[in-house]
Amino acid sequence: MSLWVDPRSLRSRPASPVQQHTLRPVGLSPLDALIATPPDPVGVLFYFPGFNTPLGPWEIEKCAHLADSTSLTVVLTEIPGMSRFRDSIPRAVRKDMLGGRVESWADLNLAYIAEAMRVGDVRHPEYMQVLGFSTGCSLAVASLPVLGGWGPIEGLNLVEPVAISQRNVASLQAHNLADWGRMGAVLATNRGHDWVMSARRRQRREPSVHYSAVDLLAIGQVLSSQGLLEGMAAADLATCALVRGSRSSLCRRPDYDRLHDSLELRGVPGPTITVEGMGHQLWHSFPILMQLTRAMLGGSGPGNSGNTPS
Repeated sequence: MSLWVDPRSLRSRPASPVQQHTLRPVGLSPLDALIATPPDPVGVLFYFPGFNTPLGPWEIEKCAHLADSTSLTVVLTEIPGMSRFRDSIPRAVRKDMLGGRVESWADLNLAYIAEAMRVGDVRHPEYMQVLGFSTGCSLAVASLPVLGGWGPIEGLNLVEPVAISQRNVASLQAHNLADWGRMGAVLATNRGHDWVMSARRRQRREPSVHYSAVDLLAIGQVLSSQGLLEGMAAADLATCALVRGSRSSLCRRPDYDRLHDSLELRGVPGPTITVEGMGHQLWHSFPILMQLTRAMLGGSGPGNSGNTPS
């Protein structure tokens, strides 16, 4: 299915309260986390963010919207190696990543997610959805075996997966720069909505995340591989939604189509969505965010048969 930006989809400011925590698991560096709780939660949505994502006002509004729209408690942590605390990825984990392997990085991330659930009093759920954007798609897929031990995963939702193409780090960076050049057009879709623009202004005043050059190289090695495809092949999926911007350079159409075809051959249901006119950074458009939430997660919650695109 195809979506076009519809400014009418952006309505009132989301209302679900969002807790902000600094996690300090024993033996690990601190990371920030967000937990958004709707009035009567029916499950949990694990949200894996993209590269270079500070957990400030911009992500708080996204988490509140996701909680409002799905009635799921949203759990989000910073990605290890990319936090405002400037702590590096542990050496052993980085070594795996330099070899293109994501599993130990995902295990580290899961330790923080488990701590966020403990601190936020979020119990292992009987209903779960998993959502990833960009880099977060790789962590989400690699985390499925552990998350599946916590409860039934009803849906996987991947927005702009990157690690579905074999390329070198230089090509990855070139594609990243091409997509950054399209960010202005994405952000322009938020104009005319005061609460979104206020969140954007407040976000600019917040500390950014930091990462070292060697950690950046390790992350680049993971994203330059087809590791996500291998993880998907081994996963038992109830549903899977895929999203790509039509102008995206980081999520290339031939590879995206092959991912769709592999899921179709396996009989895995779920919408495959192209957002027309948008590049990789489409997740920064609040109108598109709200349209995609309905398309991917509109049927979320116990008693629903699956994703119901609209």
